[in-house]
Amino acid sequence: MKLIFLLPPSEGKNDESIYDNEDLSFDFKKPLSIAKNATEKDLKCTWKRYFDALILNKNIEKSDTIESIKRYDWVMYKSIDYDNFEDSSKKYFNDNFLILSGMYGLLKPMDKIWNYKLPIETKTLSKYWISEITKKLNDLELDYIVDLLPDSYKKMINFNEINTKVIRLNFIKNNWKKVSHGVKKIKWEWIKDICKNIEKNYQNFWEMDNSNEKIINIFVSS
Repeated sequence: MKLIFLLPPSEGKNDESIYDNEDLSFDFKKPLSIAKNATEKDLKCTWKRYFDALILNKNIEKSDTIESIKRYDWVMYKSIDYDNFEDSSKKYFNDNFLILSGMYGLLKPMDKIWNYKLPIETKTLSKYWISEITKKLNDLELDYIVDLLPDSYKKMINFNEINTKVIRLNFIKNNWKKVSHGVKKIKWEWIKDICKNIEKNYQNFWEMDNSNEKIINIFVSS
């Protein structure tokens, strides 16, 4: 069964860089013109922070890199605790999870990437990516896509043209209300469980009828 989970990046990033060059799984052309000409509204920052972000984007091809799982280091990625995975769990995560990026399109966790500042809400960015990402996901000939994306990143994909069955998850409390506060940490704790329990693989969990989309409710403690 070919199963891929789609994840967003984190807005905040680790500034550390280790390697001289990129090492990427997908050969996409980067939207460098969009990144280098983004406005304060696009980059969600002003004054010195804005000019620092522009300099970061303009010098991006001269900078060093680090693995994407280490570049994206805010609450979601901290919660998964990748460094303490066993080797089998790391392999499952690297093989079955893709990160959508406004700069890179699609990334695997161990792809080596530059530091950059480019929120997906940046003007024209979703339009730049939508056909490329949709085509690439179809080319992968997957059985299932598990959509763990926020609404802003869903716009990078034309789901009406996706040939794969799509599963979407709702994290809800016992009173049937969706979790809002702390949902990122809850989501990543759930991902950690998936990766650490490969042997059960949630096989029955993903099974679908003939429909192309399935919504699964994940109950969490209040």
